[in-house]
Amino acid sequence: MDINDLRRILTAFADEPSDVDVRLGRIVAQVRDELVEATVHYSTTEDRHLRVVENGQEYTARFWLVNRIARLPQLAERIIAATGQVPDISSKSPFVVPSGQMSADLSSSSDADTAVNDVVETLLSQASAPVPGATSVLYVTSDAGEGKTTVLNRASRVQAQRYKAKQASSLVVPIPLSGRAFLTFDDAVIAALVNKLRFNYLYFDAFIELVKLGVVVPAFDGYEEMLVEGSKGEAVSALGTLVQRLDSSGTVFIAARKAFFEYLSFRTQARLLDAIGDRSAAFGRLALSRWSKDQFCRYGQLRGVEDSLTVYETVATRLGATHPLLTRAVLVRRLFDVLEGVDRTALVDMLGANPHDYFFTFVDAIVKREASEKWLARVAGDVMEPLLQQGEHHQLLAQVALEMWQSSSTSLRHDVLDVVVDIFCEGLNKSGAVTRQVKERIKQHSLLSSETSRGQGVGFDHEDFQNFFLGEGLGLILSKKAITEIRAFLSVNVVPAATVEQSVQYLIRHQTDLMGVFNTIIAINQSEVGYSFCKENCGSLAIRVLECLNEGEAALALRGMFFPSGALGGRVFKRVRFEKCHFQPTHVSNGLFADVVFVDCEFERIEVDLRQPKLLSGVSFSDCRIDSLVVTEEENIYDPMLILESLQALGATVGDGQSTLSTPLLVDNRLKLLERFLRVFLRHTHVDEDIIRLRLGKGFSSSFFDDLLPVLLSENVLEQTSWRGQGVQRRFKLVRPMSEISDALELSRGSFDNFLKILREN
Repeated sequence: MDINDLRRILTAFADEPSDVDVRLGRIVAQVRDELVEATVHYSTTEDRHLRVVENGQEYTARFWLVNRIARLPQLAERIIAATGQVPDISSKSPFVVPSGQMSADLSSSSDADTAVNDVVETLLSQASAPVPGATSVLYVTSDAGEGKTTVLNRASRVQAQRYKAKQASSLVVPIPLSGRAFLTFDDAVIAALVNKLRFNYLYFDAFIELVKLGVVVPAFDGYEEMLVEGSKGEAVSALGTLVQRLDSSGTVFIAARKAFFEYLSFRTQARLLDAIGDRSAAFGRLALSRWSKDQFCRYGQLRGVEDSLTVYETVATRLGATHPLLTRAVLVRRLFDVLEGVDRTALVDMLGANPHDYFFTFVDAIVKREASEKWLARVAGDVMEPLLQQGEHHQLLAQVALEMWQSSSTSLRHDVLDVVVDIFCEGLNKSGAVTRQVKERIKQHSLLSSETSRGQGVGFDHEDFQNFFLGEGLGLILSKKAITEIRAFLSVNVVPAATVEQSVQYLIRHQTDLMGVFNTIIAINQSEVGYSFCKENCGSLAIRVLECLNEGEAALALRGMFFPSGALGGRVFKRVRFEKCHFQPTHVSNGLFADVVFVDCEFERIEVDLRQPKLLSGVSFSDCRIDSLVVTEEENIYDPMLILESLQALGATVGDGQSTLSTPLLVDNRLKLLERFLRVFLRHTHVDEDIIRLRLGKGFSSSFFDDLLPVLLSENVLEQTSWRGQGVQRRFKLVRPMSEISDALELSRGSFDNFLKILREN
């Protein structure tokens, strides 16, 4: 660290740049209403380190900034206090270390992920070993409820304890984003530091300087809803801006359901790469594995359940060994909560009642226990009766979820919660005594928890439970067929897929007229002009209700609808006609289609598997526009004629005389090689020659370097940058924005010459 770095970092902690004066070997700075005076000099040793002397004590400049100015030891204490509720071995909800898969390094000769037995230690090793000359971004990925938040909080706590014991030199700071797509990272960081950690000594600029020094690693949680295909890219741009500000240094953890480089579309990936600009960044993925049989039994033993193996075998026999009740940490914890004091035969009865709608059965068991054992009121002598019936519990929690949805929040203040209870009890004609008790009991409900980060607030224990009860609330609204009420709900935001599923299950459980609901959704969709949240949500609901209608119904048509990402994956459709519909990127695997017709529809992308030749045998396309067809992870087809030919190979019927090709189409191998090469840049923004040769393999690397590379350099698609490592080799980076390259690929119609022509015109 030189004197200019010291001045820059110190200024980031001050209110104004003029509050810092570093000259003539003296430091005078006003930092947080405190006057700091010290002297600065270089050490007499050969390395000539910068030293700071304050109050007769001498420190290295880095140590002085980190401990005296930034007060990281105090931040470590706050992290330990804030994460005190992290499950531990001695608690009722013990922590079982999950395993995972670490993505292979680009310099590795194999693409296979590396198995890791302890994801917490893997995270901490990444936090303590930053990548020199690049910002390291590590995605912690898994489905909802499989432990991302718990792992990040656990890693933060362990690292803070090691920092206090001088066994670590960096801190992992957990920063919840709560899935708010329009939240900027600077707001999220300050909110986490001040509201959650009660640490108000850092401005965002100072926080960035600490990340660049490698002494702080931000761990952003709740990013999965912000990085999805079909979004407008605000969060992706925010991450790109953050990487730019880090200026090729520091480490960042991001909890998400999918890493950005796993998406198959260059357009989706281009948003982040373009926002990063010319900074150097390296991306990796740590995928959490679902719990195994051993981890399930280990958790049961830590909970004091001696027959945990019997529980596992009972559930596995009834629902299957890969069922979420056995593999998702949040559901396993709740399963053992339900089983406390319950005979194992009751478990068989519970699981057998409604196995296809297991989540309702599971949540209903929790609610039943709450209603019959905890929410009791004394009526006469020792006679106790439930305050609310089981169904009323469902209604109350659904109202709570609906209020959170309308307020776009994951928690409610106590006064707002009281109003919800008042309205609910008044609607059921409950007495004042019952209303008062419900207000008190609701704050301690087993499915709710306190939101200390937002003051006196209450939220659901996990987003799965919030989505479930929100689905029950939506199902009730749909059953009324009230267009105004349904439109108001659907216009708030994109409804989660789990909520859509539970709303339809609610309709099925209550034997609602599905055709009437379907027609209501169609009517609302037709009244919407242009794109809106309501229109996309109508598409999600309509396609799920359509799948559940009786097979005896007449052929149905959906017109002018907008369907979300993955809308056709795993669907079973018979006698359905889609007209002038828009489909976001979707796969068609595990689907069953019979007499399904697409007329004048637009598809952003279809993902298929050519190894299933009869996959689309019951599908017909007529006058449809398909932007791209993904055949393999590294092969995208943009040429319309090639797309039609590939669909025919899968058994689809292509109408309007397009089914026959007048001349055989020539595949431009140069364009396929270019796409394969470009995917190297999805993990690193600057790529070495050796890595390119390794990723392309012996069969393609010589063709690329002999034929393609000179053209790409001359057309200013690539440029050579300086190589600073050992030996002699070349290093490259993209000159043109990835979004322009993506557009050119889509418009090239499978021709490399067309690709270059489009880039020149731009």
